[in-house]
Amino acid sequence: MRAMLKKFVVTAAVAAALVTGTGTAQAVDIPAVTDTYIFHTSLSSFVQTRNAKPYDGQLDWSSDGCSNSPDNPFGFNFLPACYRHDFGYRNYKKQSRFTEPNRKTIDDNFYTDLKNICGSNVACKGTAWTYYQAVRQFGNS
Repeated sequence: MRAMLKKFVVTAAVAAALVTGTGTAQAVDIPAVTDTYIFHTSLSSFVQTRNAKPYDGQLDWSSDGCSNSPDNPFGFNFLPACYRHDFGYRNYKKQSRFTEPNRKTIDDNFYTDLKNICGSNVACKGTAWTYYQAVRQFGNS
C-alpha cells in the first residue's frame, strides 16, 4: 500500500511538473519524467509527446525505429512501441540507470506495448513475442 501511494504521489508530481513546468525555469526531475513517459503514459500519448519533444536536450528522443527488424512486420505497425523502447534505453543510459533489471523492465513494457498494438490478433502476438525475444537476446549489445 505504501509503495502504491508513493508511486501515485511521484506520478502526480511529475504530471504537475509536466503541465506547469514546460517552458519555465522550474527544476524538473528528468528521471521521473522519463519513467512517466515510459511506464505511465499510453502509447498514443507517448507518440504525441515524442512529436512535441519536451525537455529536448535533457531527454534523448532519437530512434532508429525497430533497429534491424521491420517497423511494420506483416503489416503490424510496431513503430510506436519501438520508439518508446528506444526512448527507454537511450534515456536510462544517459541517466546512468541502465542496469539489467531496468533493461528487463523496459523490455517487458515494450512487449506489453506490442501486445496492445496486436489486440486479439494471434499472428501479430506471435510476431510480438519474436520481437520481445530479440530485444531480450540482443538489446544490450
